[in-house]
Amino acid sequence: MRALKRYQAFFLVLLAMVVVSGVAFNTWVNPWRVIPSSLASAKMEPYRGIERDWTRTCKAGLALSGTWDAGLFGSSRVDIGLNPEHPVFVGMKCGNFGLNAGLLQESHPMLRYFMEHESPKLVVLALDATDLTTPLAKHNPTDFALSPLDPKSNVLERELRYRAGISTIASSIVTTTRMAKGELADHTPQGFRRAPEYPDGQALYYSTIYRMAKNHTNNGTVDPEKMAMLEDIVKRCREKGTRLVIFFMPNHALFQMAFAELGDPDPYFKVDRQALADLAARANAGDPTAPPVEFWDFLDGHPVNTPPMPKEQKKGAHPEGWVDLFHVLPETGNRMLERLHGGGDYGELLAPDGVEARVAKVKAQLDDYAARNPEDVDLLRKALAKFRKSPGPE
Repeated sequence: MRALKRYQAFFLVLLAMVVVSGVAFNTWVNPWRVIPSSLASAKMEPYRGIERDWTRTCKAGLALSGTWDAGLFGSSRVDIGLNPEHPVFVGMKCGNFGLNAGLLQESHPMLRYFMEHESPKLVVLALDATDLTTPLAKHNPTDFALSPLDPKSNVLERELRYRAGISTIASSIVTTTRMAKGELADHTPQGFRRAPEYPDGQALYYSTIYRMAKNHTNNGTVDPEKMAMLEDIVKRCREKGTRLVIFFMPNHALFQMAFAELGDPDPYFKVDRQALADLAARANAGDPTAPPVEFWDFLDGHPVNTPPMPKEQKKGAHPEGWVDLFHVLPETGNRMLERLHGGGDYGELLAPDGVEARVAKVKAQLDDYAARNPEDVDLLRKALAKFRKSPGPE
């Protein structure tokens, strides 16, 4: 009996030592940047990644990890395409908080969490086409519910996971291994992806194009809950004296043409554009002395958005300036960021009374692209035909 008690005591002491060691290891490595501790290694910073399965947690940790003067928010298009170290941010510490597959439903809590901890000079919110007309998802397969972004998450459970969780320890091991090998993390310490992953040709994206175009056709109206999120973002920026710039993100011209091909009654996004232009105008009229709310529209047929498709549909083949039909390369993202200072001719600052003319211009640009690139149009029509239930538009 005495031997059993000694064994139990030894086991408990050993278990406690393992737990303490795990906590100390995770605190030192802090792989997700979610442990606000002076004990975390500064030398580890270039090796801390944005883990694929813990993206929301890692980006929230990034927001918590330092003092930021500016932030970039949106989906993977931000994560890949908008460089927080661009010269337009000189004198400001800017972070990239773009979330893979993150629509406004997640960008809003990410931005809200950021604003709760910071008083930035500038916020750039990038919105994907069809986001405003997409209803809120009922199920989220990401780590959102386990991250600091979800106010309903269990705080105690979350903090225990960060300090002694197996998943965190696994990430700590990966991070220290990177450091030992001298291999930088996939994202910079500012949250920007170092190198995009090129698809094996562009064909796999046509199913997504079809789904998004049909979703826009079937819904068509701006979701009131999404607009309430935007109003909240405007309110928070106004309260902190933050300049808010909204980007209507570009898609390659071939993506944009799919909406008309599939019979969308609003294939040039007049409803979406009007809602965003009106939002900015209301905010600016309400307090003309506050930093402005700006709506920059990049979804058009500008030459940047109309490079011809690669002739060979092989791995790594991509249109110039684009990873695929959705994601811009940083070279294109740089041209968008230049507009923060009014530079270049890419994109248009859109006001409510300019929406009609903008829609007409975009239609003319896309018609011109189609006339100059009949092979691309044929490629699109053949791809969409595979997903249609009937020969004509549904």
